Amino acid sequence: MATLLQKNRIRPSSFAIWSILAFFIVIYGVPLLWLFLAGTRTEGSLISDAPLSFGSFATMKETFLNLSGYNDGQIFQWAWNSVIYTVGSVTLTLITCIPAGYALAMSEFKGRKFILIMTLVAMITPSQAIILPIFLEMSLLGLTNTYGGLILASSFFPFGVYLAYIYYATSLPKSVVESARIDGCGHFQCFVHMALPLAKPLVALVAFFSFVNNWNNYFLAFILISDDSKQNLPVGLTTLISSSGALNPQSAANNLPVGQPEAIQAAILVVLPIILVFLFSQKYVRSGLNAGAEKG
Repeated sequence: MATLLQKNRIRPSSFAIWSILAFFIVIYGVPLLWLFLAGTRTEGSLISDAPLSFGSFATMKETFLNLSGYNDGQIFQWAWNSVIYTVGSVTLTLITCIPAGYALAMSEFKGRKFILIMTLVAMITPSQAIILPIFLEMSLLGLTNTYGGLILASSFFPFGVYLAYIYYATSLPKSVVESARIDGCGHFQCFVHMALPLAKPLVALVAFFSFVNNWNNYFLAFILISDDSKQNLPVGLTTLISSSGALNPQSAANNLPVGQPEAIQAAILVVLPIILVFLFSQKYVRSGLNAGAEKG
């Protein structure tokens, strides 16, 4: 009996872990649950009913029709633009970040430490601080208000370079690369045949963080894209909701049928793809996060 009680006794470390998990579930999980439930309710029930009460699927459908009916389905164009921007930026990020991180981890060349330091500086520099130079650069290249300009600007992802550097520095011994070099393999062959096949967890991790960063891209898209038909989902929906007065009735510029339920469903449209991508890729994201720790 004493042994059974001892086994069932909660250790302080386990209690601390579960307490932290419960705290984050309350802080982040409950608001997310409210968001999805509120999307099924009317504007009146949002005020009168219990916070976590469920409305009806008919109300949810009507709310979505109101939202999607704006300007003959403008939100679908914004959603497609977001897909184009995100896929293009993630692809370009992977093409540049993975080889750059490998080169910094496996090669010794003049200026290597300086590049690493500047990568760290770029990581901690607020994006607002470099938005003006980026805009001037894109303007000089004639890429403002274009798909390619936003994709090129959004693919700048120093965090991905640093992740790749840490991964290869801890997971791929330099002696293996040096042996391959002695056997006649060039840098490109070593990367393609040795480093890249080992980088599946790294690719998943960088792709996920880049996807989240680009799907939620608001400020850069707001500055570089002025054409309403080329806006992404966050910018387009924010403009629509602001002009409709859903959050502030006094600021309404017209009589659009967009209220608080529509604003909530707009938020769901932005959040839902991130949740789905994480659920489908969490296995690879976890392995990427643990790869360096397991092999370091």
